[in-house]
Formats: sequence, structure tokens, C-alpha cells
Amino acid sequence: MKTVSYDGKWKGEIILFDPLTIQQEADWEYAVAAFQESEKKGGKDSATVLAFLPGVLACVSEWKLEGFPERVTVQNFPRRPRSDRANLVSFLVTEITKIYKEEEDPNE
Repeated sequence: MKTVSYDGKWKGEIILFDPLTIQQEADWEYAVAAFQESEKKGGKDSATVLAFLPGVLACVSEWKLEGFPERVTVQNFPRRPRSDRANLVSFLVTEITKIYKEEEDPNE
């Protein structure tokens, strides 16, 4: 497990799975592909969040953020403020990508 501290609108900690299982890696890869497809279709902030959320949710073990739902789903993920939501997802994308890339074979 890897604990990351978040200092945005919803302050606190998020516990990420580390290492990721094969299923979590696949969920993450599907989320990245969904994001890329969304960009091609002209998707913006909300489409980006929606593309990444299933992969993010698969990689988060526990949410310990102020004012956040105890059990986070795509349906109850905070909708507003839009910029704060985008900042949180961007932060998590960066952190999960680090875990995903750490597991790659350095000889490839």
C-alpha cells in the first residue's frame, strides 16, 4: 500500500494499492485508453474525469479525505466544484501512473 497526502479542497490521505494486481493494471490501462478516446472525440474536464474514474477507483484502497463519501463510486464522486474535482483526479492519475510505471521491467 502507498499513502499519499492531498492538500486540495478535500484535504487528507488516499491509500493506493501498491503493487497493483493484474486486474488493477488492466483497469488502469482501460481507463487510459478511455481517456485517449475521449480526447479524440473532444471531451473536456467532465469527460476526462469519467474516463479515468473506473481505473482510479480500482487502484484506491481507502479514501480519507475531509467531506468525501466513505465508499466512493462513479455515481457519488463529487461533481462540484469542477476545477477541484479535476485537480483531485489529475493528482491521482499522476500517483497511480507512478505505481504502474514502477512495476515495468527496466530492461524493456
